[in-house]
Amino acid sequence: MRWRKPLAGILIFFMILVTILDGFSLLSSFQRPLWIAGMAGWASAFLLVADTPGILRIQLGVIIGVGLGLGMYAMSLGGTVDPDSIIAGNTGLLSMIAAVGFLRLVALPVTETSEHLPVGPRAYLQTLVGLNLSSAIINISAPILIGDRIHRKRPLQRFTSQSMTRVFCGAASWSPFFGAMAVVLTNLVDAKLSWIILAGLPFTIIGVLVVYIEAKLRYRDEMEEFVGYPMHAGALGIPLLLLVSVALARWLLPTVPVLVIISVCALAITLAVLSIRGNPLSSLTQTGGYITEGLPRIVNELTLFLSAGLIAAGMSAMIKLGVVPVPFDTFDAGIASRVLGIMLLSAALGIHPVILISSFTPMLLTLDPDPNLLAITYLLAWNLGTGSSPLSGTHLVFQGRYDIPSWKGATWNWPYAAFMYAVAVPWLHIIEALTIPQA
Repeated sequence: MRWRKPLAGILIFFMILVTILDGFSLLSSFQRPLWIAGMAGWASAFLLVADTPGILRIQLGVIIGVGLGLGMYAMSLGGTVDPDSIIAGNTGLLSMIAAVGFLRLVALPVTETSEHLPVGPRAYLQTLVGLNLSSAIINISAPILIGDRIHRKRPLQRFTSQSMTRVFCGAASWSPFFGAMAVVLTNLVDAKLSWIILAGLPFTIIGVLVVYIEAKLRYRDEMEEFVGYPMHAGALGIPLLLLVSVALARWLLPTVPVLVIISVCALAITLAVLSIRGNPLSSLTQTGGYITEGLPRIVNELTLFLSAGLIAAGMSAMIKLGVVPVPFDTFDAGIASRVLGIMLLSAALGIHPVILISSFTPMLLTLDPDPNLLAITYLLAWNLGTGSSPLSGTHLVFQGRYDIPSWKGATWNWPYAAFMYAVAVPWLHIIEALTIPQA
């Protein structure tokens, strides 16, 4: 069965290509081109599901069971379930996540194992900032690369682990290349990417400052002895290039979905940088290797997001029938704060934010909410929720790699999440009070 993962990787890459071509309206001769991409995604998920952690397989079973149950009950009452949502509803965001993953080949500079690692408060702050910026581009690969390097010198303990998970998850509030943003833009097509980034970035900066100030007040000795990661100026080149290229392409191609633009830019920059560093042949070899070996590693996101499409379709069908009542009459900053609180408590119990977003969105859209306010609510929930959930991929990675139990990692972050929730409530009111650009 050694062919299983390479075949799954090829199918995922095929899904990316079909999604991109459809985004540029190059598959108009096909009746439902995204169904082709969606079926490729589902086929790869079936090939890879055996590689998911046991606890995730239990979650997937529950999610799929609930989604199918809602859909069948809705149909028994005469309702309809949207097949597009089930088959291809999340192909855009999955394609973006998979395409951005190629940046792992070029995003961080190669450092020698003998290179001196900085120590002390300055190294701590430098590592926090560098971790957030690099995580914004290459996601979970960033804390793994940085954590492995630090772990070789000194095993990760509570102080380092909670600092890294809080700052890593903080990238979800603003990064256009994070899975959180892909989910939000898929569910809220009228949300403005530039506005969301401007609303989420200050919250992330506040979070990093809170982590740093807490360290100075509570972990002074640990901070003095902290072994950091040598973040070079070159590490910021790829993130900046990607941000500029996406903004420019978005301006030149306003009708192309932003998820498709991000996917294209990520792939183009990866191939270009690899070619400059080596030669075209070696760049194709490295890219091919990533397709067959690297792409299958997104199995957790792949299976979770595809199953979320099932529950979203079932919930939407139930709401259209009026079976599931909407608990709110309007959506403002006050309701946004309540939704955020509910999502954080649910995340602490182990429910992934993508499932919560898929469940809440059909209900909240009936209230005609401001899409930007709802979008930032979801992103803040993803930021604080994934850091507080014992079943989040972040904590599961730290458990498997650094022997830090996921439940411990989550509970260490609960006080931080509670404090940042207190910051988020007035921040949501500030966002609501600002003039929302509609351009």
